Amino acid sequence: MPINKEAYLRYKIIDACLTNKQHKYPTMDDLIDACEQKLGKSFSISTIQKDIKTMKEDEVLGFIAPIKFSRSNKGYYYADNNYSIRNIPLTESDLEALLAATDLLSTFNGNRVSADFGVAIDKILTSCKEVYDQSVDKRVIVQTEKAPQQRGWNYFDFFFNAAKQNNPTNFIHYNYQKRRFNSIILHPYLLKEFQNRWYIIGYSENHKEVRTFGLDRVMEPYLINKPFYLAPNFNAEKHFKNTYGVYPLAKKIEKIVFDASAGFADYLMAQPIHESQKTEHFYPYGRLQLSLKLIPSQELINFFRMNRNEIIVHEPTWLKTQIEK
Repeated sequence: MPINKEAYLRYKIIDACLTNKQHKYPTMDDLIDACEQKLGKSFSISTIQKDIKTMKEDEVLGFIAPIKFSRSNKGYYYADNNYSIRNIPLTESDLEALLAATDLLSTFNGNRVSADFGVAIDKILTSCKEVYDQSVDKRVIVQTEKAPQQRGWNYFDFFFNAAKQNNPTNFIHYNYQKRRFNSIILHPYLLKEFQNRWYIIGYSENHKEVRTFGLDRVMEPYLINKPFYLAPNFNAEKHFKNTYGVYPLAKKIEKIVFDASAGFADYLMAQPIHESQKTEHFYPYGRLQLSLKLIPSQELINFFRMNRNEIIVHEPTWLKTQIEK
């Protein structure tokens, strides 16, 4: 069973109190006060007593902490002066889980993130492999898609730091369709990956709204000295929750109805386009009528166009017309 995050934080606070050489034998009140100050909420005596019991006896947790109570000093202490939960070695199952996690982490290296992020990941992977992985013939069992490095990928760190530090930016943007360059002032909020491409989302002063720009179309970005503007009610998770892709064509959610061929219907049932996908009607021989409730996007239109031999869009009419162009 996973460790409760708040409980684990209390264990660390209790451990810090018990290993504090300047204030030995902390009382129950001391432990409660320390937890309340660190976590900003109240705790009962029974909660801390249960924490101490868990730290001492829970074999799954694995601390088996030698916590004792000194009647003469009226406080708690570790019977082993060198003990701390920070010194607990990882179990064999912990090691296996850690190494599996590093395998997954390694899939985000290379062209998936920037050079600085890649260096940090390399350090983590190298440390884990050196300390824990003693196998000689370890084979790769997780492999993700590796896309060619896209243009503009070198600006990942720039926009990451700009968004983190609330720095407005200015850059040249190239519009593929209009084949035109524009100077854009952007207040960056979020870096998002979609189908192996990176995008920067933020408030565009040029468009007076939140916009998305592909990093492959960005040139010569630099920071500008002006107040940062955070659009009211912008929420990254909600912004893309009802969208397939990164370029919404409208602001309201619409019901999109389409037919899928028998073979392609199986694919869509196994891998839905969006979490809102529902089956509206079953036709003979496996063909389905499906629906989506989301904000139409350019990526959705591209998806339908790419699979036009397998999909027929019925509603809304404007989307059907757009796809058939």
